[in-house]
Amino acid sequence: MLELLELIVGMAIVFLASMLFVNAIEYAGFMLELGTSFVGAILSPLFTSLPEMIVFLVAVFVAKAEGVGVGTIFGQPFMASSLSYGLVGLAVLLGYRAGKRGNLSLKVDRSLAVPFAFVTFLFPLTLVPAFLGHHEIFGLFFLVSYVIYVAIMVKREGEAMEEPNDLYVCPNSPKFGVAIQIVCAVVLLYLGSEWLVEAVKRIALEIGISELGLALVIVPMATAIPETASAIIWGYRGKDTMSLGSLVGEKILYSTFYPGVGLLTTSWKLDDHAFMSVVATTAVSLVLLKYISKEEVPIHVLFMGLLFFVAYVFLVFVLHT
Repeated sequence: MLELLELIVGMAIVFLASMLFVNAIEYAGFMLELGTSFVGAILSPLFTSLPEMIVFLVAVFVAKAEGVGVGTIFGQPFMASSLSYGLVGLAVLLGYRAGKRGNLSLKVDRSLAVPFAFVTFLFPLTLVPAFLGHHEIFGLFFLVSYVIYVAIMVKREGEAMEEPNDLYVCPNSPKFGVAIQIVCAVVLLYLGSEWLVEAVKRIALEIGISELGLALVIVPMATAIPETASAIIWGYRGKDTMSLGSLVGEKILYSTFYPGVGLLTTSWKLDDHAFMSVVATTAVSLVLLKYISKEEVPIHVLFMGLLFFVAYVFLVFVLHT
């Protein structure tokens, strides 16, 4: 019972810190007009994914819980491909019924095919080092892949970034408010991550599943909600390219940059939960890639990921697989 309470408190602190951090970064990006090109689409996910990176660093270097750290890397793509897309689908349905959008299909720019192609090809390769070793070589390969992706996307024009919500702190003094929110968020993220990681370690031991398997679904619930909320709002309003783009932008990082970091700093020991994450993420990405190439994504495709999420939760929390 104490571990569950610690987990809830840790998740709440990390969630609050993530909301503060993402809001501040989005507002800073808007002030700097980063959204006028794909540079914004590259830098924004890099900054907004820092809450997950802090959890990873605390897990690996402070709590000595590599399983939680690696589970954090595999968790975000899985959550985006399962629960997040499903919630966007619900937002599209509600937006259609409320008259905020004209149809139930998502009209998207074909340029989204590039990041989805990267995820579809590269994310399955994160499993290979667990069999072949040579972690340093693969780590450098994934980091170079991210540089190549940046080089491709920086030449492309994207949609202008919408004005974000007002800052939570000092909205009348944006520069000061952004600075205060970022400092507070980083401090809270560190403290909340310690609570969260320690709770995941103990609960995983008590219920008899791996730290990686539990972290894969628990950590993203605290850290990925702010980005998912943005995707939901854009989907509700009919800004479909921005909605799907905001989610795939972070999936790219977890298919290139963060696996590279993980391979260079951990033993990269994987289990069946990592394989389930890769299968679900790749399957959903393949289907989405097919429809994005046609510039129209039917709503039922977004709900496909929910099946993977329900199946994973059943396997882990009911069958303790």
